[in-house]
Amino acid sequence: MNLLSVPVVAAFGLAASMMIVGANAQEDGDIEKGLTYARATCVECHAILPSQKASPIAQAPTFGAVADTPGMTATALVVWFRTPHKSMPNLIIKGDDMANVIAYILSLRGKS
Repeated sequence: MNLLSVPVVAAFGLAASMMIVGANAQEDGDIEKGLTYARATCVECHAILPSQKASPIAQAPTFGAVADTPGMTATALVVWFRTPHKSMPNLIIKGDDMANVIAYILSLRGKS
């Protein structure tokens, strides 16, 4: 194997593992626990309930808007949560909490 193919193989491996983690987050997450986590952690900035049409911070999308984003998947949310953003605190969601929040967000599709 030449040196150029090592990064390519690593990139494919990372992508595959992210897909597995993302799929598991959607399948294994607990929607109710995700809502509980969101109420404790996310509600200061985001509208987390389908009945809320605007977030407390105007620049923060509602969870419903996130769920209804075309192409939004558990994998995309895993990547989003693991990537730092200037407009969002450096929030680290650990273990089952991430899977639960993702399951909750995705449960909001079409409800806002």
